[in-house]
Amino acid sequence: MSLNTAIQWSDDTVNPVMGCSVSCELRPTQRQIEKVTVDFFHDEFPSVDLDLVEAAVWQELGKFNSTETFQQNREIAKKISAALDGNLDLGAIHMRAMAYETTLKMHMVCYAHQLHLRYSTDITRPSKKSNSGYAPQFEQVTKFPGRMAQAAGWPDLFGKIRPAKPWLDFLPRLIFVSDMGDSLSPEIGFEYLEEEIVKIVTSAAGTRHLWLWLTKHPKRMAGFGRWLKDRGRDWPQNLVAMTTVTSPRSVWRAEALQEVPSRFKGLSVEPLWSSVELPLEGVDWCIVGGQSGDGSKPFDLAWAQNLRQQCLVTGTSFFLKQLSSNACQNGQPVKLHDRHGGDWTEWPREFRVREIPAGFYEYRTNLMFRAEESACSE
Repeated sequence: MSLNTAIQWSDDTVNPVMGCSVSCELRPTQRQIEKVTVDFFHDEFPSVDLDLVEAAVWQELGKFNSTETFQQNREIAKKISAALDGNLDLGAIHMRAMAYETTLKMHMVCYAHQLHLRYSTDITRPSKKSNSGYAPQFEQVTKFPGRMAQAAGWPDLFGKIRPAKPWLDFLPRLIFVSDMGDSLSPEIGFEYLEEEIVKIVTSAAGTRHLWLWLTKHPKRMAGFGRWLKDRGRDWPQNLVAMTTVTSPRSVWRAEALQEVPSRFKGLSVEPLWSSVELPLEGVDWCIVGGQSGDGSKPFDLAWAQNLRQQCLVTGTSFFLKQLSSNACQNGQPVKLHDRHGGDWTEWPREFRVREIPAGFYEYRTNLMFRAEESACSE
């Protein structure tokens, strides 16, 4: 849970579930990591037969998951190097181990996973005291009941000024649900989601806020919507259904989101790795951003311009979150001091667009109007 999050498009975050067991483009499967590792060491030892490289890699990686592989990546690299060439000196092995770690970091860019690596258990340090607020390991999806209820009790922000985020002025409190895990992971039953999410956001305290629920499993989110309907329950008006798109390969998520029976829908198009064409009909909000951190993939501002034009056609609100630490325009790097590229005072003026769906402003007004009508009819 995080009050006053630095994330530009929300006030706060809350996680009824921590961790995610399903790999995605931000956190590859262990099989994909094995392939990356084979490619790395085959490049390092081109004279060694590929079959021998694969055997050495699988000998070391076959018994671990992605978290465990990363935690001991340098030791793994040293063992593989020694297996492929027993004559290497320690200095060469050490340099190769550091290069292998950098390679893994380029493929394992999920921020939630990175924080779990820092705060959860560590296979290389059995005595490490992990943070009880995290899943024991990112792959071990863990429930944290009661967090949503605590967040529902946070003070009302409707009509208030946000000095650090003026684009959110006057809105209800915007709470980002599931930034450190995916509540729609297969291990989480719909009964838990109804109890911990739906009942809370529709409570007297919860209805004061707007809840931005993000998942990389929009098909399962749609299934949850059908499950609620079968039980005579509507999707809450203040529960915004959202999913992530990073490239043309994940546009299917935006298509699947259309099946969620929510009043509001949003897309988190970040980190954006290429130009995309999105199905934006019925989508209220399109949040766009490049990748941040060391080794970030390029973010071409033309991709953001393209999405802005698509949003204008469908009337979708466009929100440019950050330009990334590797932004470029017309083939030239964009020089920024903010390593995330999130300080919009540094951007070209035409890119300073952070729109909010009109329905977000109207939600509380309509709620109060219905309450007055109800009172008058009694």
